[in-house]
Amino acid sequence: MVMSIKSYPILSLLVLSIVFVSCYDKSEEICDSENVEISAVNPNGDSELALLMRKMYDDADSIKKLITDSAGNITPEFISELEKIHTAIPTDSTVKTPEFEAYTKLMINEANKLFSSTENKVQGFNQLVNRCIECHQSFCPGPIKKIKKLNI
Repeated sequence: MVMSIKSYPILSLLVLSIVFVSCYDKSEEICDSENVEISAVNPNGDSELALLMRKMYDDADSIKKLITDSAGNITPEFISELEKIHTAIPTDSTVKTPEFEAYTKLMINEANKLFSSTENKVQGFNQLVNRCIECHQSFCPGPIKKIKKLNI
């Protein structure tokens, strides 16, 4: 079938539409790519908050071992890391809500009680872990199963 001259404007419009769509700037759809770090755990990149959460988990696991080994001398360095949660950039920017801020303040209070008290460290540590779980129930339920394993 031979195309008539009348079909060229339609063909031209179609080609221009394809070119326009292919040149569409998708940079706004990408979530703060400069604040994302590629890792083996997440090949699509990890936000500052996700990396901080993983570090806090590792720190909490170390603290758990100190408590269960009765080694004592638990230092409050964990709290300074925990306080970074307020400024860390999340994967999803809608996470930073007043509810999120309230949960993080509760976690910091529990951590302060744990490190300043001579009371039952096991109970204090488990309360801190439970605060983490409560927050994750509202915002990011994926790691809850892993977090629960921290309980003593």
